[in-house]
Amino acid sequence: MKGVGLFELQQASQEMPKEGLPNWIFWLLLCIILLLLAFIFLRDKDLRRRLSAFLSGAKRRMKRTQLQIRLNREKRKKIEILRDLGMRVWTEKIQNEKFLATFKELERLEKQESGCQTDLKDILSRIIALKKEQEEVKQSYKSLMKMKETGQHPNPEQVRASKEKTHLLKKEISDREKKINIGQATLKDIQAHKQRNFEQLGTFMDEKRPDLKDYHPVYSRIDELNRGILNLMSRIEKLT
Repeated sequence: MKGVGLFELQQASQEMPKEGLPNWIFWLLLCIILLLLAFIFLRDKDLRRRLSAFLSGAKRRMKRTQLQIRLNREKRKKIEILRDLGMRVWTEKIQNEKFLATFKELERLEKQESGCQTDLKDILSRIIALKKEQEEVKQSYKSLMKMKETGQHPNPEQVRASKEKTHLLKKEISDREKKINIGQATLKDIQAHKQRNFEQLGTFMDEKRPDLKDYHPVYSRIDELNRGILNLMSRIEKLT
């Protein structure tokens, strides 16, 4: 009987209606709230104007950013063309009074670059020789240590000399590797300086534009880039 009574109570509790609002009332209230917000928005002209200005400003800023990215890309293209043009002028030794100072500077830089490359090559060769010697000393020291394992007594002077030589070689290799790093940084700086001079030489060539048939396509490409750059700058200015 107790079991039957408990079952009936559980069944009755499941059949009792759950507390809370029905789903349809929740959605009805949500729709009413949204309609009220829409009504307020439609009646408030100032709110509509401010929202429109915000959206318009965001769109304008996004467009300006896109144009600025394109402008920077076009400027980089022009710099590359001017550098290539300047390198060509330097290689072909096209004569013009305005080029003389840049030619002189490039001559100095190329001598400096050549000297730096020679120094780096010599240092690297020395490092290779030192590492080879270091390996030989290492093997010699291992041989001395193996003598102990077989009950022999290696010459203490040889052991000491081997240790000292290993230390000196390690220090010399480290010092020369530091010189390699310094030399590479110097070489990189020289090459960057050369690129700036090539760009300057290309700019001079573009300004003078001597009537050389082989260079006409380059002049046309620069003109095309200039028009594109001016157009982008004008469009950005209008969006500011």
